[in-house]
Amino acid sequence: MELGRLLFLFSAFATHAFVGYALVRGLTDADPRLGLVLGLLPDGDFLFPADWGWPFVHRGLTHTPLFAIGLLAGLYLVSRNRSVALAGGLAIGSHLAIDSLSPMGIRWLFPLRTAWNPSPGLAVHSPAATALLWTAALGILAFRATQGPSHDRDPTTDKQEYKDEQPTATPDATAELE
Repeated sequence: MELGRLLFLFSAFATHAFVGYALVRGLTDADPRLGLVLGLLPDGDFLFPADWGWPFVHRGLTHTPLFAIGLLAGLYLVSRNRSVALAGGLAIGSHLAIDSLSPMGIRWLFPLRTAWNPSPGLAVHSPAATALLWTAALGILAFRATQGPSHDRDPTTDKQEYKDEQPTATPDATAELE
């Protein structure tokens, strides 16, 4: 493979992973490494053997809303945590959104094989677009850094914790009330 193609692929992979990481880190309390992995996951189709054919080709099965929905359902069933499912949706959704804008687009209606491609045909992996995506991702991370950690949520149970609740009565306090 020629050097230009390798650099293009590396840049595209890094961008999808970083945007997924930034979205998960910036907008959820889930582990941001989930965003890194799931932001890159659809491009795992590069690992499929070429002789497998459709839909196991690049921009085939793994670049479809059906794949994303199935993956998110599986994430939720395994984790039983809406934050994890939301994080997964942000990460894989960002990948599909970016690729859907490219000239090749994605298969929105999979498993139907149609010629319909609503893509505007943007060069989403060009140097300018890549710089824009990285700048936006850095902006999300910077915004999150100024907000500090989210202390009002327990990410393990995905339930709201109220820190300002009244303390429960102690035995001494109840004795005074009687």
